[in-house]
Amino acid sequence: MRIRKVVWIASIGAVLACSSILPAQSVPGPAKEKAPQPGLMSGGMPDLSGIWDADVKGPEGVRVNTWDAADPFAKHPEQAPMTPWAAAKFKGVRPPFGALQTFDNTNDPVQRYCDPPGVPRIYMYPWELTFIQTPKIVYILYEFTNMWRAIHMDRGHPKDPENTWMGDSVGKYEGDSFVIDTIGFNEKTWLDQTGHPHSDALHVIERIRRLSHDELELSVTIDDPKAYTKAFSATKVFRLTTAPMGETLCAYSEMKEFQENVVDKTQTSPGK
Repeated sequence: MRIRKVVWIASIGAVLACSSILPAQSVPGPAKEKAPQPGLMSGGMPDLSGIWDADVKGPEGVRVNTWDAADPFAKHPEQAPMTPWAAAKFKGVRPPFGALQTFDNTNDPVQRYCDPPGVPRIYMYPWELTFIQTPKIVYILYEFTNMWRAIHMDRGHPKDPENTWMGDSVGKYEGDSFVIDTIGFNEKTWLDQTGHPHSDALHVIERIRRLSHDELELSVTIDDPKAYTKAFSATKVFRLTTAPMGETLCAYSEMKEFQENVVDKTQTSPGK
């Protein structure tokens, strides 16, 4: 065994000695996988992995309550480009957030009945979300009310989708962005915390991309010709967190108890 090792080493030495007088030859090596661009997985699709915490406050330190970029803090929610139909519905809202904030007899469907917040309002809440990316479906899991959505990557919208709380969503990848197209909503949810209504013609486009390792940008465009005279959009940022997602259910019994024991006791009785 020792003799074989000496002969093998001597043979390698002879080859290396002769290599200086032989013409240089390129030896093909194993194919190297191209390194993914920042924010992209090896397959070329955007990397949305991680748990994302909502950065709910804007540069003025005020909670962002609307998707209208012209009035992101909902200081003048009545100035949104509403049609007469939507303006009439908006006059009756009593939201617990924004310029019209009140807990006195609120008719917020989430606060009053524990209804699902819908899309895109669900992004307004200061709770976490995460993505599960598969080739055919991308799932979005929301900590608030433990909601989830299925974004179909292998089909288009049905010709006559059923109207639901979260709508029918289809998606695609465009460069470093994940684009979600959603239609098929019912009219039971609000667009935002301020109480802006929408119709069953609501069409929502979400563009999601990773700005950096720790930042995720969400851009929302709303198009609803029955409720608004023009499309409008806004952007917000989520930040990567190590905090685990917890159980954040909306229980009607707890909402009722909070209303009776906290809210009602702080309201002024009629006539006083």
